[in-house]
Amino acid sequence: MSDFPEKYTKILNKFAGEFVDGTASKTDEEIRKAILSAEAGMYEVEQAQDADTKLTAHKDMVKELSGPYRETKSIENAKIKYCIHLLESRGQPINKK
Repeated sequence: MSDFPEKYTKILNKFAGEFVDGTASKTDEEIRKAILSAEAGMYEVEQAQDADTKLTAHKDMVKELSGPYRETKSIENAKIKYCIHLLESRGQPINKK
């Protein structure tokens, strides 16, 4: 598992360590079935999440409350990009010091 991405390795080791040990010794067909089983599990969780009205209400509230912050950050980011563009178009690249 040394060539497997570390971010997934950490998750598997923390929550599904036995899955790694058991799956490594499975046949190709059994591994394909494990993929389908995980996909079905993900589908069920997504359906439950979408049906959770309390969660949806809180998401909407967070979206509404954070809107002005996101908008301001987008404006400031656009300003930075435009200033960099102007400097580069004048032959003045930004030094990464």
